[in-house]
Formats: sequence, structure tokens, C-alpha cells
Amino acid sequence: MRKNFLAIILCGLFIFPLFISAGSDGNMQAERSGTPDFSEVDAYIAREMKRQRLPGLSLGIVQGDRILYLKGYGQADSSGRPVTPETPFGIGSIGKSVTAMAVLQLAETGKIDLDAPIQRYIPTKYNGAEFITVRQLLNQTSGFSQISTFSNTLSSINDPDQDALEKNAMSYAERFLKQTNQGEHSFRYSNANYVLLGYIVQQVSGQSYGDYVKEHIFSPLSMHDSYVTLDEAAEHGLATPYRRIFGYNVAYDGPYVYIPGDAPAGYLYSSAKDMSQYLTAQMNGGRFEDDSVLSSEGIRLMQTEPVPDTYAMGWMTGHINGMPVIGQPGGSVGFQAQTFILPEQQLGVIVFANVLDAIDASWPNKTHVITTTHIASGVINLLNEQPIGGSGLSMSQKYWLINILILILSAWLLYTTIRTAKRCLGPWNPDKSGQTELSIPFIAKIILDFAGLVIILLLSMTQIVPVWHIAEIYQPDLILWLKIMIVLLAMKGTMEIIRLIRSIRHEKTSKLKY
Repeated sequence: MRKNFLAIILCGLFIFPLFISAGSDGNMQAERSGTPDFSEVDAYIAREMKRQRLPGLSLGIVQGDRILYLKGYGQADSSGRPVTPETPFGIGSIGKSVTAMAVLQLAETGKIDLDAPIQRYIPTKYNGAEFITVRQLLNQTSGFSQISTFSNTLSSINDPDQDALEKNAMSYAERFLKQTNQGEHSFRYSNANYVLLGYIVQQVSGQSYGDYVKEHIFSPLSMHDSYVTLDEAAEHGLATPYRRIFGYNVAYDGPYVYIPGDAPAGYLYSSAKDMSQYLTAQMNGGRFEDDSVLSSEGIRLMQTEPVPDTYAMGWMTGHINGMPVIGQPGGSVGFQAQTFILPEQQLGVIVFANVLDAIDASWPNKTHVITTTHIASGVINLLNEQPIGGSGLSMSQKYWLINILILILSAWLLYTTIRTAKRCLGPWNPDKSGQTELSIPFIAKIILDFAGLVIILLLSMTQIVPVWHIAEIYQPDLILWLKIMIVLLAMKGTMEIIRLIRSIRHEKTSKLKY
């Protein structure tokens, strides 16, 4: 019983952090001559791509009003197509700043009042909309939670693009706006805030969210490799998303690569070149070349947290080697990204990669720090002639540890299951079958053997714990292994029951003989 209990605890400790829940060079471009030598950056990225098993990566470096460096590394897909600065990737939650910019544009034209209750812009019957303002959604101080959004995310994947946003926004309204809690809320990150903001953009502008973003942000910033749907991005060379299966990169073409109802919160697509132009506007008062997408005051508001160490409007603040930065990580199935701006140096960096699983995150305490976060930080340190700093274990080292633990636990459970099977199904021999009797320890042992199966079935067949289904998407290899181990435990428990029945029958037969 102690051995079974230990196995379950080890499995739990191993899987739980995952819930907290991570070739050839392409074209290189420099906007102007006389830029620094980036060979050290190239060498660093090549090294990190190998350490972290990244299929492809795209990099953009901006300073002031010019793009210093653009380069693609590795492969965009299994055919060997090289990544270029124009290759689109999923940008994940970096897209929240795009949504925030759209809202602030409409605010500057007088169509949105940031301090008005969202009931003014969202047709909903729920009274909670009276007490949540647009500004609270932007600053993620509405009181909404992130875990509660997972069931919506999973259920909205099949909604048609044209009505997915409205349906998802109304679903979030039903979930979060039934309450009438008036007053201030602390910062709590939630995709629901930005889905509702995207729907407000749609309601106020009279355009679909995607059409508005293309016309008022992508077009004036000359972001010609940026897209609002998966189909558009795929037609124009989207990098193939990968997941890691026991350490090996496997292309993913499942439904969760794009969730149209969550587009304003994290399902837009862009390239390193385009995002470098976007960062140029962010660092130059909303201007890129001859166009302006937002006033300098609007940009300042976007990048200012209402309270330190909380959330601005699509941006968060932090430090890299003591240097203050504004940044945002982004992640969706098979894609990860990180962007940083150093305001004091007017320096910006964007890094994209086309692989992501839960182990990319620095769990359990910093799940927003992912592999591209470390790489972008390293690039910034190199540009400032600072120590790069450690990025922790390599992906190979992580999976060596994980796979060794899996092998040990699997071998132990397989051995005990086979031993139990021999005792249960082989010829009955009281001397070798061990003493089996109905007792509290034995009952507890059987309960433990079946508890995992009951829990797994409950989690898999219901939405009681939506994060379980997210883990199935982001770390399918370990979840599959856990399910197999749980089934083995249940089989072992079944054989223990059979062995008990045989033991009881043997005892009755022995008594009748006497």
C-alpha cells in the first residue's frame, strides 16, 4: 500500500507543475548601413536553438525609429523551408496590445469613454456590466479570472469566424457579469478582459474586429505579413506549429492552433519584420514613417501600469539585469513569442519560435517566463555588453530527467502488476500467493488503485477542471503516459480483488475438509 501511495504522490508531484499552468538560416536584412556586427547574436541564437530544440526562430531588433536587424533561423516546416523575417508566427498574448491600441484609437475619436461602464457598449442583461469599466478591462482589474476562461476556450473552437467573437464575449458576460460586485479589484490576468474589449471594438466601429485591426493598425504600419485568421496566415507561409512529444518535435495540425472567439486575446499572426514596425510605433509616440496610429499620450497610457508590477494595457513592466523594460510574452499551441522594449535606450526586441509545450514555462512560479523570454533577454544583454545569464536546463536535459523518471515509475508499476497477475491468475499456491485478507489496509490499497482511474475519467469527461483539458493539449505525451499508468493501477487493483476472492474461497474449502 505504501508503494502504491508513493507512486501516486510522485506522479502527482510530477504532473501538477504542468497545470500551472510552455537548420539553415533565412534572409537577413538591415534597414541602414553602418549597423553593429550581430555575429555574436547569431552565435547565441544558434546555440540556444540547439539547446532548446527549436525548429525555427525569427528575430527583430529595433532602435529609435529604425530597424537594426532582422533575421530568420532554422526551418518553418518539415519540408526544410527556411524561416525568414517575413514568415508569420502566432503572436499569442502580444496581440492584447493590438486590441488595446484599437480601443484607445476609438477613445481618441470620442467613440469610447475609458471610464464608462461596459454596459454602454455591450448589450447584456447582466447587472455586473454596470460596475466594470473599459479601463478596468484594459488594466485587467475587472476581477475576472483566467482559469475560468478555459472551458470557453475549449468550447468555442468550432464557432464560425464571423460570429465566434460575439458568441464568446456573450459567454464570458454570462460567466463573469452575473455578479454585481461594485468597487475596485486587484490585477488578475484573464483572456476574458480582452475578448470583451475586442467585442467592444466590433460594436463601436461597426466593423468586425479583424477588419478594424487590418484597416486601422496593420495597414498604416505597413504590416503586410500580419493576419487575423489562421487561413489567411497559412496561405501566406505561416510557420508550422510544433509540440514536443517526449522531447521530439512533432507538427501539430489539430483544432486548437486557432480559436477565433479568442482572437483579441491571443490569436493573431505576424512576422518579425511587421512586429518590428509595430515596436517602432510603440517607441515613437505612435508614429511609423509618415503614419500615426495613436497619439503619444495614448502610447504613454498603453505602457503605464496603474500600480507598479501589475498590468498596463497589453504590456507589463520588469527588469533585465537592472534595466527597466516593458514586455509581453505570447503563447498558443505550437507558437511562442516574447517582445521587450527598453524605454531608456529606445531599444526593442521581438523573438518568435514555432514550438511550445508546458515544459517551456519556468514553472511553477513564473509560467509567463518561457524559452523565447530567455532568448530575448539574452539578446538584450548581448546588445548592452552584459552577462547573458543562465537560461536553466536545456530542453534535452529537462526531457532526460522527465523520461528517466517516467521509465523508473513505469518499470516499477509494470513489475508490480506482472507479479500480482502471476499470483492472481496462476495456479493457487497458499505458500507463494501471500496472505490476503479483507482488512482496512487492504481496502485502502484497493481504493488507491482505483482512485486515479475515477479521477481521470471525471476530469476527461467533464469540465469540472478545465485546466486538465488545457494540459492535454499542451503536454499530451505526459498526460497520455499518466493515463496508461492509472489504467495499469486499476488493472492491478482488479487482480488484487480476484486474489482476495480466491483466498476466501480457499479458506472456506479448507474449513469444509475439516
